[in-house]
Amino acid sequence: MMVAITVLAVLFLLMLIGVPIAISLIWASISGFLASIYYIPLEVVPQRLITSVDSFPLLAIPFFMLTGEFMMSGSMGRRIAGFAFAAVGWIRAGLAQVSTLTSMFFAGISGSGAADTAAVGKMMIPMMEQKGYDKGFAAATVASAGTIAVVIPPSIPMIVYGVTAGVSIGDLFTAGIVPGILIGLSIMMLNYWIVRKNNLLEEEGRFEFTALKKTFIEGLLALILPLIIIVGIRGGIFTPTEAGAAAAAYAFIINKFVYKDMDWKDIPNAFLNAGKMTAMVVFIIAAANLFGWLLTAEQIPKQLTLLVTGLTENKYLILLLFNLVFFIAGCFLNASAAITILTPLLLPIAMAAGIDPIFFGVVMVVNLSIGLITPPVGLDLFIVKGIADVSYDKLVRAVVPFILVMAADLLIITYFPAISMFLV
Repeated sequence: MMVAITVLAVLFLLMLIGVPIAISLIWASISGFLASIYYIPLEVVPQRLITSVDSFPLLAIPFFMLTGEFMMSGSMGRRIAGFAFAAVGWIRAGLAQVSTLTSMFFAGISGSGAADTAAVGKMMIPMMEQKGYDKGFAAATVASAGTIAVVIPPSIPMIVYGVTAGVSIGDLFTAGIVPGILIGLSIMMLNYWIVRKNNLLEEEGRFEFTALKKTFIEGLLALILPLIIIVGIRGGIFTPTEAGAAAAAYAFIINKFVYKDMDWKDIPNAFLNAGKMTAMVVFIIAAANLFGWLLTAEQIPKQLTLLVTGLTENKYLILLLFNLVFFIAGCFLNASAAITILTPLLLPIAMAAGIDPIFFGVVMVVNLSIGLITPPVGLDLFIVKGIADVSYDKLVRAVVPFILVMAADLLIITYFPAISMFLV
């Protein structure tokens, strides 16, 4: 117990003074080693940092990051947005709906909420402002839709959970499809309601099948990439890591040799950006794995399991407690860090209560996706704040309805497991 108190106190103190999360986790772990009644040599630190990321499935992360970079280097992203315009741009709140639908398509390619938000935000927020949308609403819409990228496959947090929990990443990807679509549709309905309620603007337009057909044909090679990934994994054609490599190669070939709108000079930048984002994610995973190893060595997960199951064995109450823990963690921690820390602690409790580990992973990832738009450290909020040049307090007020809708989606997903599990 003394070790747990020490590491948590050090972790929160370091985070409070602004130390990066990965460094905070490493120093908190070292403090735990020193506070332990057992002798734990500090040589364990570099060993665990290296071995925790020496994993073939984790190679999927740089490949999917690179896929997103290649997609934005050419016209694949613009073609996807063009199809979204033709599909939903004609209805009320059309540009907001386009932003959401485009984010859903991008989610099936990049796997990163930050990358999705930045890519769609750069395209759509200036366009929405020109059409008279409120800056706060435009930024909140894009930020909220960006969270779908960590639910719809290929989700990088799901890859992290699959590696940490030792479960099938392919099954996790499959289980995330319907929840991701549900969240996207809920955001689109909220967009419609907000625009109608506040009479923000009335867009005139009509559905044109010809435009839909034309943009679909033009963007077909980009639109089928998520399908290639899912069918390839579920059909046993390739592993998730191989799927990431295949997706990156596909995006490069289509942009460079079919669409012919990606320059050779764009390629080094694509690799550099993908490398930076991968380094950030993997460093956090390594540090969180060290932290989780310490807690496991001190038998804290076992003690928590006995404590919770001693209070209640009702899995519905346990799921509610989990969701509260995940939500609070998501407000302060990166999703990958939260998954790596919490999975070894809470998965044994979930399995003891009869909760499927795949379903548990989906609930965790969906919940932590909300953390991308919750203060104080919601990453998507800071991304769109810079793009839209909107004050943080105005942005937070605008995003509250989206948080409430996504929380309602989370409860539906939590208490109706078939929504995510029937495809699995």
